[in-house]
Amino acid sequence: MRFYIPQLDVAGQMEESSANPEHLGGVPFGLPADLWPTCAECGGAQSLIAQFLHDPLRLDLGRSGRMLFVFQCNHDPGMCATWEAFSGANSCLILEPEMQTGHLTEYPADSPPLDNAAFVRGWDERGLHLAVADELAFYTDEAFFQLSDEMLANVSWSTRLGGVPRWIQSAEESPRPGWRFVGQLDSLYSFRSAPSFSPDWISVDSEQFEGRTHIGEGPNFGGGIAYLFLRENEGNPAAAMFWQR
Repeated sequence: MRFYIPQLDVAGQMEESSANPEHLGGVPFGLPADLWPTCAECGGAQSLIAQFLHDPLRLDLGRSGRMLFVFQCNHDPGMCATWEAFSGANSCLILEPEMQTGHLTEYPADSPPLDNAAFVRGWDERGLHLAVADELAFYTDEAFFQLSDEMLANVSWSTRLGGVPRWIQSAEESPRPGWRFVGQLDSLYSFRSAPSFSPDWISVDSEQFEGRTHIGEGPNFGGGIAYLFLRENEGNPAAAMFWQR
């Protein structure tokens, strides 16, 4: 089993970081303004968490050029149920290449709070050796809580695509049936080398947790992790996100 860790960097301005097709936080790149999602609970425009391109190995969206956008409501943290997959307080959009604009999306009039922006300049491919039975154990509480600490130590807590989920709470919160895990997003940005710029939201990680050199303040998941799932639907995949803390 393979998984992929983003090599993150930051540019001098948020707009420069956001102008990369694959990035965390900031503003969307390529999203038509009329598709910017709003929160079903408070009505406010949601904030971008991440956007990633189709890749047949890293993130298979079924077609070259497709883009996954992940949003959640940041207007009044804790009041809208951003942690629930289908609450309407978060959104996952998969856009065809023909629908993408090729430029930054116009900022909504209600000025949703923006997460710090970091762009992906590459991906580190890693291997995870799991038997089929052990892989399946990550999706039921009974089996998951019997996994050894040694096995769990090989499963990263950090933002990545692929692999198996590193649960904080229940392994049975994932949507089912027909959904498959495709990645997770941490509340902290992990930089594997010193970023090109050092804004005040980035600091040195003296512990170098999981090999990172710097950490940055990321999305509001209550200090937890968000999990991304994908479902095939006759050639039109759907995505879902929820988080645990």
